[in-house]
Amino acid sequence: MGTLGVLVFPSPVQHRLPAVGVGLAASAAELGHEVTVFFLGDGVYCTSRAHLEAGADSVVTQFARLPRSVTLINCATCARFRGLSDSALIPNARNGTLEDLSDLLARSDRFVALTQEE
Repeated sequence: MGTLGVLVFPSPVQHRLPAVGVGLAASAAELGHEVTVFFLGDGVYCTSRAHLEAGADSVVTQFARLPRSVTLINCATCARFRGLSDSALIPNARNGTLEDLSDLLARSDRFVALTQEE
């Protein structure tokens, strides 16, 4: 199987692209691919424990329900700027570094960047 990297940049509250990201991650994981989702900018809110209260069908809840085989990594600088410490994240996410993103880019067979809607 292959390796898929997904970059999510927009907020889960204002854009549809995080929902596309969670769908891609879930489908690829179901097919047996190694999947890592990296969050930049307001995308880090996709891993915020506080946003779990938005409802069972919220994007954050969907990210929280992904299989443990899917790796969820925030840009730590973006998360820190937005007040998201490690303890403020959904259980299957962690704050990482841009080195994690660089490694993801280097080892991914496919990389999808979800950055803006036109």
